[in-house]
Amino acid sequence: MIRRRKALKNIGLLTGGMLSIPYSCNIIPEISYTNLPLIDSEQQELIAVICNLLLPNKSDAFPTPESREHFVLSMVNDCLDAKDRIKFLDGFKTFQIEIIKNKERSFKDMFLEDQVDFITKYINEKKSEIGVFLNHLKHYSILHFETSENYMKNYLKFEFMPGRYLGTVLVKS
Repeated sequence: MIRRRKALKNIGLLTGGMLSIPYSCNIIPEISYTNLPLIDSEQQELIAVICNLLLPNKSDAFPTPESREHFVLSMVNDCLDAKDRIKFLDGFKTFQIEIIKNKERSFKDMFLEDQVDFITKYINEKKSEIGVFLNHLKHYSILHFETSENYMKNYLKFEFMPGRYLGTVLVKS
């Protein structure tokens, strides 16, 4: 009886270990967003490329705790209401279709000039689906930059702790 229990326990442990191997071997974890379940890691990389074209990332001069695409997608996930999220996703789908239709290759494989031309063509069209998508990315990319600690301290002279304590100031009466 004891041998049988031990054998079943070992079989269960081996089975669980074998099933968890594919998940533990992934070095880069895939981030999923509750309100954006259809955006996979490849599409997240595309959004990262677009965000870095809209506002170049200078992580060494302006470090932030999270990457720009993670910040942007978190803001889209959490701050946009359902109607605006649907417009965002529709614009993203239209963006991908338009790239394939016009350039016949992926956005990441295009030359830098072609990428910039494609984005500037649609970013000024604020009413089109692609324009709505790109303007959300632009807005949240700028917000990501403006909330970096270095920008807030050195350019805005923002103090994270209000009411600086000056204990050695002479008080005149």
